[in-house]
Amino acid sequence: MRPLRIALALALVACASACATSGTQTGPAATPGRCGDAPAFAAGGERATLWARNSSEYRAATEGIFAGARAALAAGLADPAWTAEPSQTGDLSALPPAVIMDIDETVLDNAEPQAEMLLNGTCFEEFPAVWDAWVAKRSAPAVPGAAGFIRAARSMQDPSGRPVRVFFITNRECAPRAGSTAACPQQDDTAANLVALGLDSPTLADDLMLRGERPDWESEKRARRQAVAAGYRIVLNVGDDLADFLPGVRRATVADRDAARCAREAWWGHRWFMVPNPMYGSWLVALGDDLEAALAAGPAVIGDCPRR
Repeated sequence: MRPLRIALALALVACASACATSGTQTGPAATPGRCGDAPAFAAGGERATLWARNSSEYRAATEGIFAGARAALAAGLADPAWTAEPSQTGDLSALPPAVIMDIDETVLDNAEPQAEMLLNGTCFEEFPAVWDAWVAKRSAPAVPGAAGFIRAARSMQDPSGRPVRVFFITNRECAPRAGSTAACPQQDDTAANLVALGLDSPTLADDLMLRGERPDWESEKRARRQAVAAGYRIVLNVGDDLADFLPGVRRATVADRDAARCAREAWWGHRWFMVPNPMYGSWLVALGDDLEAALAAGPAVIGDCPRR
C-alpha cells in the first residue's frame, strides 16, 4: 500500500499549534485527488476527531485532568519551594504564583474545524490561510473542564495573599492579515475568544504569549516559559504536547521523547498535566512520514520508566 505521508502536514500543525480549518461544505472540495499525489492535510484523522468531538470518554478524561490540576495547584501554592519549571531553583518565596497553559486543545477546542478540514479535503498549502480564517472567527469552545479550572486558579492565592496569574503560551503565530492593521491580529482574536468564554482578566493581553510576538519567541516554548519564570513562581503547567513542558522534543525520536518524559516521571499529574489530543502534535511528527511502517514496527515507548 502507498505510505501515508500525513506527518509532513502535522509538522506544520505542530508549529501552528492547531489542526483546523474553516468551511463546512462538501462536494467538489472533497473530491479525491484534488491535492494531487499528496494526501489531504488531515488524512487519517477521522477516528481521533470523532473521539474528541463525540465521546463521553473525552469529556470524562479532560474534566478529570482539570480536577486533578486544581487539587495540585492548591497543594503547590501552599509550598513556597514548589515549582513546575525546571529552570527555577532556590528560594522562590518572593515570587507571586502563576500557571502556564497552552491554548489549542488545552483551553480551546478545535475539533469542529478539524472535522471540516477532513470533509473538505484541505491540501497542505491551504492550511495557513484556512487556519487563520478559523482563528479570526473567535468561536472555538472551551475544552471540557478548562474554563472552570482557569476561573478557580485565578481565585486562589499563595500564603502571602498573592493571586494566581494564568499565562497562555501558544504557538498561534503573529502574522500579517489582509485588511487588518493590527500588529498581531491573532492575539486580538484569541483574547476575544477567551472573553466570549467568560475568561477575561485585566491582564489578558499580556497573559497571551504568541509565537513570533517577540524575535526569540519561536515554536520552541522554553524562552517564553523562562520569561514568565523571571517574575513568577510557576506552580503548574498544563498542555497537550510534550513540547509544552520539555525543550528539544519537538523533532526528537519517539525513544528520545519518551526518555525525556521518564526523566520527569514524578512531575506528571503533580506539577505537569497533559490533556489528551489524538488528532495532531509533535508525537505524530516523531513517527516519520511512513505511518504504515510505524504501525507495523510496534510501540517504541518505554513500558515502565527505569527506577532511579
